[in-house]
Amino acid sequence: MTRLVFDPWIPLAMWMPLALAAAALLCGYAIASRRRLVRGLRPMILTLMAVEVVIPLILLLNPTWVREIPPPAGKPLLTLLVDRSSSMATPDGPNKEPRLDVARNAVKSIENELRSRFDVEIKTFAETPAESSTDALKSQSADGDISDLALAVTSSLADRPRGQAIWILSDGVHNAPGGINRLRQAAEQARTMAVPIYTSSIGGATGVRDLEVALPVPQEMAFVGQAVTVPVIVHQRGQVSDRAQVRLLMNDEVVDERQVGLTPDTSSEVSFKIQQPKTGLFRYEVIVAAVPNEVTDLNNRASLVLRVIDEPVRVLLLEGKPYWDTKFLVRTLALDPSIELHSVVRMTSERYLVRKIARPESASTNQAGSNPPAVVQPTSQDDSETGDSANSIAKPRDDAWEVSKGEQHWLDDPQQLGKFQVVILGRNAESFVTDGALTELKKWLRQGDGSLVCFRGPPTSQISNRLGELLPVRWSQQNESRFQIQFTSAGQSLRWLSQSEGESTLSKLPSLARTALPERPKPLAIVLASDSSARTSSDHESTPVITFQPYGGGRVVVVEGAGMWRWAMLPPGQQDDDQVYGELWRSMMRWLVANVGLLPMQRASLKADKTAFGVMEQATATLLVRDARDFGEIPQVWLRPANGDPLIIRTLPSRDDPHQFRADFGKLPEGRYLAMLDGARSDEVAASTAFDVIGNLRERLDVAARPDLMQLLADGSGGSVISGQKPDELLYNFEQHLSASQPQRLQQTIAWDRWWVLTGLLIVWGLNWSIRRRGGLV
Repeated sequence: MTRLVFDPWIPLAMWMPLALAAAALLCGYAIASRRRLVRGLRPMILTLMAVEVVIPLILLLNPTWVREIPPPAGKPLLTLLVDRSSSMATPDGPNKEPRLDVARNAVKSIENELRSRFDVEIKTFAETPAESSTDALKSQSADGDISDLALAVTSSLADRPRGQAIWILSDGVHNAPGGINRLRQAAEQARTMAVPIYTSSIGGATGVRDLEVALPVPQEMAFVGQAVTVPVIVHQRGQVSDRAQVRLLMNDEVVDERQVGLTPDTSSEVSFKIQQPKTGLFRYEVIVAAVPNEVTDLNNRASLVLRVIDEPVRVLLLEGKPYWDTKFLVRTLALDPSIELHSVVRMTSERYLVRKIARPESASTNQAGSNPPAVVQPTSQDDSETGDSANSIAKPRDDAWEVSKGEQHWLDDPQQLGKFQVVILGRNAESFVTDGALTELKKWLRQGDGSLVCFRGPPTSQISNRLGELLPVRWSQQNESRFQIQFTSAGQSLRWLSQSEGESTLSKLPSLARTALPERPKPLAIVLASDSSARTSSDHESTPVITFQPYGGGRVVVVEGAGMWRWAMLPPGQQDDDQVYGELWRSMMRWLVANVGLLPMQRASLKADKTAFGVMEQATATLLVRDARDFGEIPQVWLRPANGDPLIIRTLPSRDDPHQFRADFGKLPEGRYLAMLDGARSDEVAASTAFDVIGNLRERLDVAARPDLMQLLADGSGGSVISGQKPDELLYNFEQHLSASQPQRLQQTIAWDRWWVLTGLLIVWGLNWSIRRRGGLV
């Protein structure tokens, strides 16, 4: 249907006077020219002149022909997405039927009604979407390992001229990589394409019954003969049992076994102690015995990778004055067979007491060999505070004393400094921390060769700007005060103390003293322990006690408070807590050394980024080499599955560090894997790593419906939530969307776009000119 409308180029208030003026001029010309024009030509000339005036006036009114454009052929597209992931097998429907059955019944009951008005497309999804139908849905089961709502939406978007909508029938569980951000992006993409998403949530806040075992620290490093505490967390979902049997295995043989009490929906902790007398890479397994009514037993085991090395940790301790704290710290570190200690105490301005405590000779004679049986030490109150193994006490150490005169330049000489992995600064260390020493110290830290520990607060009475750049906190002076120590959540995750109860004993230990109050930590600093009582007036946060921050490739740690030596000399009633002091410092030393890229005697270090990857994750590892030429221009890594042929993987060099490479193994099937650097010797333990690839258990364990995520998809795309799988509500909302998103389309053609309008006007002008010329008027 076509109609004519007018949309004047100029306001009618201007057009009307213009039309009247044109009519008046035409009438005046007709009167004035009645004697000049030939009688027979006069009417024709006046008529043509009137037409010449009227046509422009009409064109100023902008006559426009409007034609309605018919809509595109076909029906709107409605895509039904049915979730078939494992969580849809949960039987919490209205009649205790599985969630997938609820979705199937909804599709079956409304499909015929929808097909009469829409082109209906049915898809199922879990990891990826797939075409389906009503008949195919009958035979499909809820067995998908991953629920990827975002991919299901984005892969179903179509450029449909008549419009499209998506209806999702799901419990809303989304556990694919990318999390909620990918859902938001999918909803925004659907809104951009004018595709509303309508959602129907199926299921409720249902839980499962399950036991899960986890290792807070799945990768450990230890020295030959050093006992390592392995904490194990057993988490119970729902009520499965009131106790569980936890076993520690190596090479499928049980080496220790514990029993742990359980309460519903909480975690319990138990710990083992392990040690190895020889170097090597050892893989342990922690297993919780399966119990009836568990949803799955795949998470009843966890792997621990223990890397045992035979290279000493070289520690340099610098103290400005003799202190009891220093004496007891030296005693504690000296009793650790994995530490080679150099302590320097400034007695006077020109006298320094230098003490070197080397490892026992037997510690360096152990050679790598076949995996020996594990040596397990039970966790008990009889463990000695002075060492991790009986062998460390029985064998004497090389202890040399020397009194040196003149200034000591331990930190100024890069070759001397490069021999150590940890530098501990006590108080009054001005004579050690010179400008040259700070230059070399910063270079040493930046290259990732070691860590700096400031023991008992600020190392100097006045912190210079250059020294302050290294430290994670700044201090303000105050009167002496005392405080108790407690671990923060970040400190608890490091598991420096063997048992969770050990952390609570910190509040029972003697208080520490300080005369300098640490202020707010720097942005990159992490507080591992804090004051359990005092709070700052500025931010109402606990005052930091143990703080660290990365500096280049190294770490800088500050330990606040004097008087910690009293923790090693407790009264008879607290002697059971004597081990806390030694265990804290030994754990800190091992944590610092584990951060070191390469120990002095190592040529390469290969570490998996995780000990357990999911089947949908990229398995990766980091390789550090001292000299890449030892292993070829581009080092290669052998990947050996437990059952299968080994593969060779080329590493990728880092852009920032010529000594660092990345090994990307890709997505791997479930199983156990061992990776080794090609060209490494058999005794180079650091050049190998181990990891597991496991299936995705979140889909089976986290089965509670997520209506909030379904609401997010609906709101973000311009759709709505359909309550109770009601098709009438869906149809009404979709038609309202189509009316708003596809308004009536019109085609407009103005008079100037008509060829015959301009042609007719030219003809009238030409005819009028020729007639006037014949009459002698031109």
